[in-house]
Amino acid sequence: MFESACRCPILYSRVSLLCGGLVFILVVIVGVPVPTHAQTSPDSTVRLTATAVRTQVPPVIDGNLNDVVWKTATRLTGFVQQRPLEGAPASEKTEVYVAYDSETLYFGIYAYYSDPGLIRANRADRDQTANDDTVAIYLDPFLDAQRGYAFSVNGFGIQADQLLSSMGSGDANWNALYESAGVLVEDGWIAEMAIPIKSIRYPGRGENELHRWGFQVQREIKSKDEIVNWSPVSSNILGTLTQTGVLEGMQNLSTHRNLELLPTVTAVQVGRLNSAGDFVNDHVEEAGLNVKYGLTSNLTFDFTYNPDFSQIESDQPQIEINQRFPVFFPELRPFFIEGQEIFNIPFGPPIRMVQTRTIVDPQFGAKLTGKLGKTSIGFMVANDEAPGRVDDPSSSAYQKTAKILMGRVKHDIYTDSFVGAFVADREFLDQYSRVVDIDGVFRLGANYQTQAKYIISRHRDANNVKRSGHAVDIMHRRAGRNFTYVVAWNDITPGFRNDLGFITRTFRRYIGNVGYRWWPEHWLTNWGIDAWFDHAQDYDTGELQEQVRRFTINSLFAKNISVTGIFEANRERFLGVDFNKHRFSINALINTNRKIQVGLNVSTGDQIRFSSNPFLGSATGVNLTVTFRPVPRLQSDISVSTNRFRDLRTNARVFDIKIFYAKTTYQFTERLLVRNIVEHNTLTKTFGVNLLGTYRVNAGTVFLFGYDDRYQHTDAMDIQSYRPNQYQRTNRAVFTKLQYLYRR
Repeated sequence: MFESACRCPILYSRVSLLCGGLVFILVVIVGVPVPTHAQTSPDSTVRLTATAVRTQVPPVIDGNLNDVVWKTATRLTGFVQQRPLEGAPASEKTEVYVAYDSETLYFGIYAYYSDPGLIRANRADRDQTANDDTVAIYLDPFLDAQRGYAFSVNGFGIQADQLLSSMGSGDANWNALYESAGVLVEDGWIAEMAIPIKSIRYPGRGENELHRWGFQVQREIKSKDEIVNWSPVSSNILGTLTQTGVLEGMQNLSTHRNLELLPTVTAVQVGRLNSAGDFVNDHVEEAGLNVKYGLTSNLTFDFTYNPDFSQIESDQPQIEINQRFPVFFPELRPFFIEGQEIFNIPFGPPIRMVQTRTIVDPQFGAKLTGKLGKTSIGFMVANDEAPGRVDDPSSSAYQKTAKILMGRVKHDIYTDSFVGAFVADREFLDQYSRVVDIDGVFRLGANYQTQAKYIISRHRDANNVKRSGHAVDIMHRRAGRNFTYVVAWNDITPGFRNDLGFITRTFRRYIGNVGYRWWPEHWLTNWGIDAWFDHAQDYDTGELQEQVRRFTINSLFAKNISVTGIFEANRERFLGVDFNKHRFSINALINTNRKIQVGLNVSTGDQIRFSSNPFLGSATGVNLTVTFRPVPRLQSDISVSTNRFRDLRTNARVFDIKIFYAKTTYQFTERLLVRNIVEHNTLTKTFGVNLLGTYRVNAGTVFLFGYDDRYQHTDAMDIQSYRPNQYQRTNRAVFTKLQYLYRR
């Protein structure tokens, strides 16, 4: 596959570059304590410990703690603030009960309030509790601080789950099957959760051998902007999974292999306006199937046939005019989300080495992911029918598919540290895109982390042009309560290509960031100053392409108010012309009241008009978002985004874009909701209405029914037969979808 890599000059240059990168790391970390196993191993670190009590009679999950199991279950109290007063006792009492049997983990929760009027709880769809008070259970079954699971509930038992990274950031698009219920009471709220052990991956153990899992309980009290934890979390230590406690006492967990079948049936009646100005209708009926099989407790096989895009909500509107580089959209399809943390290879911003949304329309896919001992593995194959959708039957691409293969191995060295390798190959006709990666992340003491990646690529495009290149990413950072810094080097050669990733451009780039934060912990919780330097130059000539100098002041106030000010003095080269730009922006978020939240972003200053004849203009952008929650069952999100560009040479307006977006949801029952989206874009002169009804039984079983209507102003259309100054329907769809999750 990489036959030319063996040629001596190329090999010598790559080895030299890699060695140079390693030298760079050593220079950066001089004076930083190199970790010993005792410093970072969870087995040798003093941690809070909770012992799960085995129960023979499972509780009824109804939001009441009157079951027998809760009388003997382990009871956790003594929560400690993470915010606003780090290390102080929690201002409100919390009790969490822990029990288990061979199939399930059980948690009982009592969240007390001295003033019940402080409670924020809304009836909503799952994963829509970001503005509510919640209690979350964090589990790290391998106790390696590499990957964790978060299961949370609000006062009504509404679920939200996430897949956690070592730093504690979560992927909310991941969904798990578990049971929950909650009720409001006079002095707070009570909730229960039953989490099937088969919903997560965990290491196998012999008979009567005890499990030891990373474990944390976190409570958020939004009205006080307060976060409390069972196991104390310090902002002076890098990461959150490394600061969990330990859940032990579990043994003889079920070895029953998990089997999930997720068939979907979709029926759509679509209408569209063709080039002749006629509105034509069509019917589409499709069926798909997802299969998940647990080969062991920590190794899972996934298969998908004809995965359904209709389960993806519309991407949030973004202003895409006058963008020099592509706009990024996240992956939301369940098959590709499963195990994606294994394939994820973070690179310097704004680059992603793996972006599965490049697989546009797969007919099938298969994936094997899991962990064997200290080694995580991932292997995926898929095809993509999209490249073969051409109108000409005589074309060589007609009805052909692209073939995709990915493989990943990660081996843990010690806590929150690993070395890994990755290969990817995309083939279509005579075209190919192949990459091989070697990478590693190394934690150094409590505050420091270094990561390094080296990738080589081979590429042949539709014109039979062959390219080869490499990419290097080296980063070292320090995290702390007060002082932080980041230094990084990105190096992407002009011949580097990756059709399965998201890469905006090739460059040689140097990044530096330093910040300091103060903690008054009064009406001003904390505030900090941050300086960012980013220097990107042409790989061959060394000519400056972009230089960013950014200074930020950010503040977090009591009562859920935050304000950030940013000043930038940048230099950017485009089509051989250098432009000096100065911009200022301010961001504010106010979430003081339960019924309304307001977010505002204003940005103004110099901007380049990216065209064949570029020039410097003045651009002002405003984004205002308001969320209304007048009653617990109703939520409305309204946003207005504007971008105005003016030519400084003539003071003429080049464009003035406004995007209006409103999403309103009403939750009739725990299972039934109706959602309406209305959006309008003044640039494209389009208007859209989307109505969706959802009946959700659980995370996998759901029935959707909806209507979508799109209009465009005739002044913006090429069809001349329509009368001017009116809106014409361009698309319409009526759709239903049934998805049923069967688990054994």
